[in-house]
Amino acid sequence: MEVKVKVPGSCGEFIQGYLNGENVLISSPVDIFSTACVRKTEKHSQILINDNKQKTYLAVQKTLSYCNKEHVGLNLKIESDLPYAKGMSSSTADITAAVIATLLLFNKEVEIEFVKKIALEVEPTDATFMKGIVLFDHINGHINQYLGKIDQLPVLIFDYGGEIETLSFNARKDLATLNRQKSNHIKKAFKLIKRGIKTRDYKMLGWGATISSLANQAIINKPDLESLVSILKKQSGFLGLITAHSGTVIGVILKEERFGEDIVSVINANFPFLDLLFKSRLINGGYEVL
Repeated sequence: MEVKVKVPGSCGEFIQGYLNGENVLISSPVDIFSTACVRKTEKHSQILINDNKQKTYLAVQKTLSYCNKEHVGLNLKIESDLPYAKGMSSSTADITAAVIATLLLFNKEVEIEFVKKIALEVEPTDATFMKGIVLFDHINGHINQYLGKIDQLPVLIFDYGGEIETLSFNARKDLATLNRQKSNHIKKAFKLIKRGIKTRDYKMLGWGATISSLANQAIINKPDLESLVSILKKQSGFLGLITAHSGTVIGVILKEERFGEDIVSVINANFPFLDLLFKSRLINGGYEVL
């Protein structure tokens, strides 16, 4: 028997920071996925997995312990189109897809609270495996608020280059102070995003995301981001800007795909250091069994 599960990655976060004194984020899922394929093997107590997937390996070990199946051997293959250490939720997608696939392999009920618990024991976690759009405490899991669903929206994903590792980022000693300093911006952004989702006003959603993106400049500075926003605000079809608050990518939200070519041309002409990684779509979160 073989089980396949896929989980979307993200284009960073609509917001990330402190809200009412708690660490929160709202992931912005996109239609780029990690897929976990798992089956039993004859090699007892061994988990065969792709190289460089130590976090996923650890999560599956924890899941086997929960299922009282530590003696069972597994062959686990991760297939992903998500780049690593860019802020696109690659680790979350790998880990949660593998945990869910392992649970299903042993006919266990998939409880999102359990998946969340296992993922958070490995590292701070995004919310892309949960249905819809979710306000989530990515450090401790204390907050898990469903905000609703969105229509699919075109998004152009650009990269500033380099890599940022999740555990290292969250270990920064200045992070708490910097998050407190921008908390008023996060509160304002959250109100706009919550209202935008409820009313399907995607200009409001996009502006909330833009506010959070600009407020995050003190934590991870993305060169010329303010100038980029100023130029994009003049372009037809531009709804807002998303950033990976602990990564290197940004997402330009479009009203319709037909506006994309002109916006790409404008960005290439004015910000040639930005690399277009994907022409994707914002979607709702949630896992899928294949």
